[in-house]
Amino acid sequence: MSTLLKLFSPGDVRAFPLPEGAFRPAPAANPLPNMELINQGQGDVRSLIRPNVKQPEAPSVSAWEHGTFLTLPEWLARDGATADAPVGIVLMPTDDPLALAGHLDGLAVIAVEFAKFSDGRGYSIATLLRSRLGYKGEIRAVGDVLIDQLFAMARCGIDSFALRGDQDVETAKRAFETFPAVYQCAADERDFVLATQANLEREAA
Repeated sequence: MSTLLKLFSPGDVRAFPLPEGAFRPAPAANPLPNMELINQGQGDVRSLIRPNVKQPEAPSVSAWEHGTFLTLPEWLARDGATADAPVGIVLMPTDDPLALAGHLDGLAVIAVEFAKFSDGRGYSIATLLRSRLGYKGEIRAVGDVLIDQLFAMARCGIDSFALRGDQDVETAKRAFETFPAVYQCAADERDFVLATQANLEREAA
């Protein structure tokens, strides 16, 4: 089992259990590399480094509380057909969220796949959903969802988080209080320092 965190406000974070298939399990420990084989007696291994740019073939999760996630093509193929139960879709890092323009009605949750913790495309996808498309429903981070990412994810408009299986829930809850004040406006519409100061000056005038 793992945990879904839902962010209702910066000080109101609630935890819910997640079944198998709704979160990414903890990864297996990486074996120590065979440096003798890697170096091959050359001393300089730069020529042996290969970038890993392989895209995920499928979402890391398949289910949520009300059934199975649809992919973006599956949702668009329904062309507005009504559903008997709440519908959730999952967006992959290579999906264009703007393809959902005019197709947001009926979506209870949009999951954003974070294939790797170092892949920042999910932040952009969430920001576009909130700021460009005006989506007001739940945006859920799925995949490689780690504690260190939670504050930044929330700033991009993500409000629920399917923690990876090895993440500590209580520590994760505290992550949303990492910074007591913010200095930029963002998709979460949180008051930022300069705006707050301007409001105080107007009230004092």
